[in-house]
Amino acid sequence: MFQRFNFCKKDFTDFVLSTLKDIGLSPKLLLIEITETVLMESMDLVIKKLKILRNNNIRIALDDFGCGYSSLTYLKMLPINTIKIDKSFIDDIESEDDVKSMAGAIILLAKQLGLSVIGEGVETVDQLNYLKNNNCDMFQGYIACKPVPEIELTKLLKESLAS
Repeated sequence: MFQRFNFCKKDFTDFVLSTLKDIGLSPKLLLIEITETVLMESMDLVIKKLKILRNNNIRIALDDFGCGYSSLTYLKMLPINTIKIDKSFIDDIESEDDVKSMAGAIILLAKQLGLSVIGEGVETVDQLNYLKNNNCDMFQGYIACKPVPEIELTKLLKESLAS
């Protein structure tokens, strides 16, 4: 079940680590996404908590990279594994050369820093092909699956595990 938790809450990291232990899930299978808004709440506290999570093999993604307060400084100082290219860059890949260049540049920069990249909001084959051709690691979007209710998702996951 998907839930949002207050990252700045005192016991957040303890909660995540104990939940993983309780359910027997490998930390390597968890990817926590943070937004720049969370970073702005308390940068020092957030970095401290991210380091604890990352030191416990939990992967961290910076969501909506390229919008808002995005700074290249974050990429150096945050203990993250992944950046997610904001949907606004993906939406315009098919029509605007400068956006194509921006998306490609973000992917290249991330790769140079040893980060993986997720393209958000992929809806067309052309967008997917662009990301593949530029070595984007993963994608999310309607082209893969539209959002589904939890019950339907559970059914789909059980079916895929059975086959």
